[in-house]
Amino acid sequence: MYQQLVTHNGKFHADDVFASVVLTRLFPELPLVRTREEQVTTDEHNFVYDVGGGEFDHHGIDDQRKHENGVPMAAFGLIWQSFAEQYLEKIVPDMGSDMIANTKKHVEKSFIIGVDALDNGVSEYQSPSFTISDAINDFYDEDNEMVSFKKAVAFAKGILENRVQKTVAKLIAEKEVIENATFITDELLLLPVSGPWKDYAEQFDNLRFVVMPRKDGNWMIQGVPVSHGSFEVKQPIPQIEKPWITFIHRTGFMGVVDTKEHALELAMMLIDGNCN
Repeated sequence: MYQQLVTHNGKFHADDVFASVVLTRLFPELPLVRTREEQVTTDEHNFVYDVGGGEFDHHGIDDQRKHENGVPMAAFGLIWQSFAEQYLEKIVPDMGSDMIANTKKHVEKSFIIGVDALDNGVSEYQSPSFTISDAINDFYDEDNEMVSFKKAVAFAKGILENRVQKTVAKLIAEKEVIENATFITDELLLLPVSGPWKDYAEQFDNLRFVVMPRKDGNWMIQGVPVSHGSFEVKQPIPQIEKPWITFIHRTGFMGVVDTKEHALELAMMLIDGNCN
């Protein structure tokens, strides 16, 4: 059994802070030490990460470990790769194995890869204004490193655990959406329940519109994005005037009508090219 958690001292970064969030959750009984002393970082009784050249240090010149999209792994990604399942079981107990696997993948894709990219200097992931690394580094005080590091870990803990909880909720809601979805045509999908749908819809090349209920009792027709994360839709909705149309967004990505029947009617009008 390990005696302590060990990472580097000096200025900390988002990758070692978030790695510490995972490890302190899994090993709450272990003290956390920040040092570069070789005697400590090479001690096999210590769990060492982001320093020391071991399994969870990514600074080796020949280190080729990467995420699926080619971004090099930093300490956060390496820890997540090995311990995500155990961590998720702590955060959201009683999850099935499929949900754990999906949550692990989604959190990695939506969050962890970005942190690792920033730590490894992958420029296309770097924001010109403010990043999670900036937020983490705001806690750094070289006159009191350990106190500021613990503050950063506490801050990061809230971010990561919230991301996990939201991802699980999204996956559960998405599952319900998919189970109740009906293809009216290969270009039109009806969702009798509202919830996350874009990840599912984007896999169908011909799909142009999705119809779904709104919480206010109205119904909505929404265009399918041209690509993941895009605000551009395959077929914008023009400004059509009908007594049952409540609103069409000026960009044409969505419209609101009074009933499901009218939403489907509008969608078929657009698909057929009959917008009069």
